[in-house]
Amino acid sequence: MTISKLKARRILILFTLVAVTASVYVFFQNKSFASGFFGAIYTTTFNGQAVNENTYVNKDAVYLNGGPQNEDIQGLPDGTYYFQVTNPSGSVLLSTDPAVCRQLLVANGRVAAADGPACQHTTGIPNSANGSTPVQLAPFNDTPNNGAEYKVWLIRQAGTTVAADGMHLNFSNNNAKTDNFKVVVAPCTNCNPTSVLSGKKYYDANGSTLFDTGEVPVAGIKIVITLTTSEGTSTTVVATDEAGNWSYVVPTGAIYQVGEFLPDTAPDDPGFWAQTAPVADSDGFQGYGGTANGDQLNLDFGDICFRVGGASQTPCSVSYEPPPSPTPTPEPTPTPTPCADCPTVTLSGTKFYDANANGVYNDGEVTLQGVRIAVLLTVGGETTTTVVTTNADGNWSLVVPVGAQYIVGEYIPDTDAEQEPGSFWEQTAPAANDEGFRGYSGTTSEDLSGLNFGDNCFHPDGDGNPVASPTPCTVSYPAPPPTPTPTPSPTPDNQ
Repeated sequence: MTISKLKARRILILFTLVAVTASVYVFFQNKSFASGFFGAIYTTTFNGQAVNENTYVNKDAVYLNGGPQNEDIQGLPDGTYYFQVTNPSGSVLLSTDPAVCRQLLVANGRVAAADGPACQHTTGIPNSANGSTPVQLAPFNDTPNNGAEYKVWLIRQAGTTVAADGMHLNFSNNNAKTDNFKVVVAPCTNCNPTSVLSGKKYYDANGSTLFDTGEVPVAGIKIVITLTTSEGTSTTVVATDEAGNWSYVVPTGAIYQVGEFLPDTAPDDPGFWAQTAPVADSDGFQGYGGTANGDQLNLDFGDICFRVGGASQTPCSVSYEPPPSPTPTPEPTPTPTPCADCPTVTLSGTKFYDANANGVYNDGEVTLQGVRIAVLLTVGGETTTTVVTTNADGNWSLVVPVGAQYIVGEYIPDTDAEQEPGSFWEQTAPAANDEGFRGYSGTTSEDLSGLNFGDNCFHPDGDGNPVASPTPCTVSYPAPPPTPTPTPSPTPDNQ
């Protein structure tokens, strides 16, 4: 099952860095360039892809990055730096945490990581294009500038001292670079104490990722809503009704992330579901996020299901019962064949933690144990589903008859709700095909290896925004609901 990324979702997370003096205010006319040292800085988003993304929807969305964007631009000098946020002129320090918390490391000419004690700032997703890692600028106060403009500073530590208040920095103009950005908060469109989140679940028969006329609703789909308010983060699950609709009332101003629990099919209906809508963002998240500033409508989700032979024109069954755990047997797990002496081949692959989210199993990436892989086989007109579980090395395999039609998919796990509340898994590999299916299919003729599946996982930060984890989350599959215990009939009293 998939909870597509609990993100505001994503709430843009952009980081910006700024440094300011205590006793002497420094003014720069140039943007991103200072005469003291080479290289450039810029503000960006959570995923670090945008360069000079200068307008943001909230302060938490601003991240600082720096380094070369192509081979013709020189990187920053390696070392440790301070950063800070001020008003545009630099006369008012807006960063609210101590200077020691506002440090970052530049390596190979690029911003590489936050630095300093435990109060160091959060980082975003590494930018695969240039190897940099954005650093969040928040916390900082609102700017007094009427145009909602801020300035971020990156300051070399050589020749810089921290003022007695622990907040301001004393530094030379030649040791700093700056960049301006804006935070434009949308006005309140519905100042009622509550807002409504709502949408529909439809069967995307043509795989267009859009709700087209005539496409039927799907009932019983679980929609997961994560809210972050001043009281903390909470998660609620609602189900679509017979018309495919869902809705949920939330406090106005709450940060929300809405995703879908992708269902399974019933055991007597071999097949699997794949999500088609909304289209995944740059981090692979298929959902919605933002701030509840009035009713948020049309938060729709589209799915399509597959049976052996391809996409189904009508919905499959919907089930949230976990697939049966396979009986442990020596690998490869045998599958019954139509005849005792039929030739067989082996399907196999690896489940890996795709830390850099590039959809490829790279050297050094760790493997995952306990993830369930579903294999649909059609042999002699009969279709069966077999579930295998990855072993301690992340590997899975299944012996199947030659000539069998196969479809291989992954049951995306949940995380342990008690150990990692609000965390979730996202599938990154293999890439989705034109119908939105992330898996493998074909007809067996020889051993097939490399049927790999990649995932990464996300943890919510203090504001409920998803932060990519450098290491795997827990792997958990929901237990079936308990069977109710019959209430015994009362025994009549003896007369």
